[in-house]
Amino acid sequence: MTSQQLPVRTGLGAGGEEPFEDSGPRSGPPDALVLDIGDDVGALIIYADEACLGSEIDLTPVGSPQSHQIHTMIRRRRATSRDVIAGLFPELREGKYTVWGLSGSGPIGEVSIVGGQIFEFHGGDCGADGTISEVVAGSRHHHNSHTHRHL
Repeated sequence: MTSQQLPVRTGLGAGGEEPFEDSGPRSGPPDALVLDIGDDVGALIIYADEACLGSEIDLTPVGSPQSHQIHTMIRRRRATSRDVIAGLFPELREGKYTVWGLSGSGPIGEVSIVGGQIFEFHGGDCGADGTISEVVAGSRHHHNSHTHRHL
């Protein structure tokens, strides 16, 4: 068995956390993500540039300060035929949300979540350049009362 040098994001994260290690491109089957959505619960996938790997992206109901957020980490995930850089909010109540960029960069967009649906947000460099991103509705398919999405 051979070993390989893995790329490492340098520096400590918020709160003095250990650096995020990116295992790099992978092969094999897609990552299995299960979303339990329906009724008034939807989901959000945030696609991002590789520069965002290991960063946390915050989400708040519109009008709430960033300090009242939920967050997700941007990770490399295996899709059907390729890797994607994305964060996942697997269970969000219907409503309008502000997507916040990297520390101090402010909001990078808004998204409306509808129950039983999955939405995609293209976050680019996660707000490092101050650009506001656009929401793109994702592809959906339904199974009884639940919606399933394959990255």
